[in-house]
Amino acid sequence: MGKIALIAGATGLVGRELVRLLLSDPYYDKVKVVARKSTEIKDNRLEEIIIEFDELEAHAKDLSATHYYVTLGTTMRKAKTKDNFYKVDFTYPHILAKMAKKDQGFEKYLIVTAYGASTDSSIYYNRVKGEIEEAIKVLELKSLHIFQPSLLLGFRPEFRIFEELSKLIMPILVFLTFGQIKIRAIEGLTVAKAMLKVGKHSHDGTHVYPNNIIEEISLSSLPTEEIEE
Repeated sequence: MGKIALIAGATGLVGRELVRLLLSDPYYDKVKVVARKSTEIKDNRLEEIIIEFDELEAHAKDLSATHYYVTLGTTMRKAKTKDNFYKVDFTYPHILAKMAKKDQGFEKYLIVTAYGASTDSSIYYNRVKGEIEEAIKVLELKSLHIFQPSLLLGFRPEFRIFEELSKLIMPILVFLTFGQIKIRAIEGLTVAKAMLKVGKHSHDGTHVYPNNIIEEISLSSLPTEEIEE
């Protein structure tokens, strides 16, 4: 059996682009998508596993893969409650990481969190992102790759007023400023491209890719080892 990619979060901004990229690249023999509903994509290499995410562990055998791509994420507006938000942004990615640890064919775990992720953050969103990063690091996976994009730009089915306004002002302001660091907003496609390149060329150990490194990897034809900080 060749290499298999598993994508969790395939209907989101980054996940949707990632599915398209993986299916257009011959690197993977099979692309598995775990989701609550079909992507409506037709491809011989695509296998959709339609389940509720609370049932993840019961489907561990079906979800077995070489590389786990986790792009799960929600907003408080969609989740309605902190408990629901926590499930999507912490519980499910953590379950998948523990499943990967036990998966005999597993090689790499790649996850999207966020710029500013920290267990000490006063912002709930960033704090949960920091918590999932730390919880997965504790598992000591063979190869863990954490992507920390800033504001994600791209088409979403739901309207997000802050993101729509940012698309108008970003060409003028160009950068978001965090303390002394200037961070540029980033396209979901750019993150997806970087994830695929890391999946294909990266090495073992734990690696964190902030916004600027994500952009560099996406644009570079070099192995990620040569441009990683």
